[in-house]
Amino acid sequence: MSFKLGINIGQGFGESFREGVLATARAGFDACFTGWSDGTDVAGRAALIRENGMVYQSIHAPFNKSDALWEEGDAGDAFADQLIRCLHDCAENDVPIMVVHPIIGMDKHTPTPLGIERFGRLVAEAEKTPVRVAFENVEGIEYLEAVIRELGGSPAVGYCWDTGHEMCYNFSRDVPALFGDKLIATHLNDNFGMTDPAVVTWHDDSHMMPYDGIADWHGIAARLVRAGFDGILTFELTSKSKPGKNTHDAYAALGLDGFLRLAHEKAVRVAAEVESVKGN
Repeated sequence: MSFKLGINIGQGFGESFREGVLATARAGFDACFTGWSDGTDVAGRAALIRENGMVYQSIHAPFNKSDALWEEGDAGDAFADQLIRCLHDCAENDVPIMVVHPIIGMDKHTPTPLGIERFGRLVAEAEKTPVRVAFENVEGIEYLEAVIRELGGSPAVGYCWDTGHEMCYNFSRDVPALFGDKLIATHLNDNFGMTDPAVVTWHDDSHMMPYDGIADWHGIAARLVRAGFDGILTFELTSKSKPGKNTHDAYAALGLDGFLRLAHEKAVRVAAEVESVKGN
């Protein structure tokens, strides 16, 4: 199999970071990604990941104040500065990709020049480093469209395709068809689509394992091939059900090692789909 397989560290079992890394390596994954906050010991994390034979595929930047980037005020400037600090941590520790949410908020639909200016600062800093910024499709795809349209000419800019978000946040619009060969990272996961076809809600964003929801994984494989993606096939999964749901009860019963082993089996199956499409 030519594709390396990656996954997020932290699946909701209350495991420590070290326990998560060791279990991920035991399950057979080649790579992983982590979150970040100010003060995170990125060097220590990088060392542990690499000591266990894995690639530190990306760091997921904070996104709790992404909406402030598009609005007047000190909060947006402060959050832009925080993203740049995260970028520098990536560069200093040889993490090649920083994943960024361009927005947060289900009712946000109006990108502004100020947001582009602030993200432009981040991109300008990225251009001084080997790090590429992967803007993710989340709620309010208009913001991703604006960022790629205005900043996508930079070699430091690409996008991260979250297959689950496409289904439950983006009304199943074909994200790779919109942005094509700018695809540099994936968050592969499944869900049951939109409970109400007219309502975008976080409760539908399940991050289930492939083949456990309604996603068309052969079609996803074909779209990865059409986009020319040859990076690490990275999955973003959780063992936790959304409030009031029991979709993940079977995952929780597996424990950390069992969950990761099953996730790896399903990741191998997805990779085989991609290889099959490439071979035809």
